[in-house]
Amino acid sequence: MFDAETVAGPPPGRSDDVVAAIHGASMYVLEELGIEVRHGRARRLLAEAGAAVGDDDVVRVPRSIVADAVDSAPSRFTLHARNPENDVVVGDGRPVRAPGYGPAHVHTLEGERRRARLADYERLVKLTQREDALTCVGYRLCEPADVPGERRHLETLRRSLTLSDKPVMASTTGATRARECLELVGIAVDDPDLRRPYVAGLVNTVPPRSTDEAMLAGLLAYADAGQPPVVTSFTMVGASGPPTVAGSVAQANAETLLGVTLTQLVEPGTPVVYGLSCSPVDDRHGSLSVGSPESALAVPLAAELGRAYGLPTRSGGGLTDAKAVDYQAGFESTFLQAVTAFGGVDFVLHAAGVLESYAAVSPEKFVLDCETVRYLDRFAEGDAVDADALDPATLAATEPAGHFLETPTEGFHSPAVVDKRSHDDWADDGAASTRERARGRVGSLLEGYERPPIEPAVEREIEAYVDRRAGD
Repeated sequence: MFDAETVAGPPPGRSDDVVAAIHGASMYVLEELGIEVRHGRARRLLAEAGAAVGDDDVVRVPRSIVADAVDSAPSRFTLHARNPENDVVVGDGRPVRAPGYGPAHVHTLEGERRRARLADYERLVKLTQREDALTCVGYRLCEPADVPGERRHLETLRRSLTLSDKPVMASTTGATRARECLELVGIAVDDPDLRRPYVAGLVNTVPPRSTDEAMLAGLLAYADAGQPPVVTSFTMVGASGPPTVAGSVAQANAETLLGVTLTQLVEPGTPVVYGLSCSPVDDRHGSLSVGSPESALAVPLAAELGRAYGLPTRSGGGLTDAKAVDYQAGFESTFLQAVTAFGGVDFVLHAAGVLESYAAVSPEKFVLDCETVRYLDRFAEGDAVDADALDPATLAATEPAGHFLETPTEGFHSPAVVDKRSHDDWADDGAASTRERARGRVGSLLEGYERPPIEPAVEREIEAYVDRRAGD
């Protein structure tokens, strides 16, 4: 892992000096500058461990406390699904991917941009269930405006648990909502005591150097239940963070480490995901730029820091600032997806569907992002260089200037959306654009969707719980 003075040896692709320098700057933030902790129990936990708590609720944490906490957190854990066949391991080298998180708007298949609705949420859960590129349902796939805010977490989680049997995420906004979600998951998996990790929850800090009371309450509720928080500082370079990627990463690292530390002060060994995300603000327009090269630069740094600390990591995804499913959306998302995949990130939010710097989701882009992920996964598999591949009989199977077309091929990737035919064949078949083909795939996936089985008694208990809590 790392000791109180420095980090362990260099992760692949980066000098130990870079990682150690960022770690050192983060320790300065934690020990000297401090971080505002807006939650009484969180402050008490840190104080009991030896941190200094000021009258302004700014807490200064010795690096030894952070080192002990990081050492006690597991480097990998299994996130269990309602269907055990869909369990995933977070931190084993194969990324767990979930769709976009939190978009308020939807681009419909009819070309309309509007506020999201519960029916949109249901369609996105069904697409997640059908797409093999995604291994976690996630949470807040969109923000359905037709559901009151006080019951939205229950209605959306209910859909995630009944329309899919992949692992889920849930709300961390306040102790009450977090506990309700934890209880609802306990009903769905028939384990009210949550004896294993079943549900992850995203916990964001409030840069610069602050934390939100509701988020901390959620973090503590998840840690109390032994469920994994995904602690992430999302920092806007030059706005909520210093005007350099390295400086913003150092600040974000300090904030994330504080959250990781709190999980271990609640219960050593609690699973936790180390998250870090930094994107600049475009000073020409004053707008967030998540599809930028600078956003990509932060992704491998996050993965390398997480590896140095021995923690599973979260960063990156299929991010774009594009306002439509167009070339910009394609190249920005593919660029960020590739950096995320080859940087070694373990848990990927925003893996599919994101448009408009997180503000919107598109079903067409959803399936195109999944197509990108499958390309990247096939590339990551590599190609065998062995006796079979270099079999002399195969090499000699044709005469000079002949062909191997009659030799069977194995393992070649077959794309689900993109068109590989000749121009004439494509034109004769209607000359459909890639976006039109994506629209067709959305339709076919939804048409072929089959609701995963769930015990009727369990579903009735889920419905009764939601109705009861929503009526309180």
